[in-house]
Amino acid sequence: MSQTRMILGLVALGLTSASCAVLPGRRDADELDEPVPREVTLEVDNQNFHDATIYAVRPGERRRIGFVGGLTQGQFAFVWTDSDLSVEIYLLPLGSYFARPIAIDPGDDVKLVVQPNLHRFRPGTVF
Repeated sequence: MSQTRMILGLVALGLTSASCAVLPGRRDADELDEPVPREVTLEVDNQNFHDATIYAVRPGERRRIGFVGGLTQGQFAFVWTDSDLSVEIYLLPLGSYFARPIAIDPGDDVKLVVQPNLHRFRPGTVF
């Protein structure tokens, strides 16, 4: 099963997931509250001429994923325990821009495209 999702705007965030199977069974209430580690691969295509530092964010946490120079690409693997992934793009020296959260599953490959005109928008903008 392969699925692709896109957030349209000046930041494009796409998702491709590997095959997944859900096995039937009962879960205790305690197991429902445990975070599920999700190994995620994030491919970044920085089409902007500004250098970018990429962060995974959620309320109360901002984790640096990596650095991608202007007009270059990078690939980063990390473990994320939320079912949603929100990304912050910090364009040096301008400020931060945010992609809307997308749902992720273990083993997902996520592609982030930093658009060439992103720097023309006000820092703090959510796309």
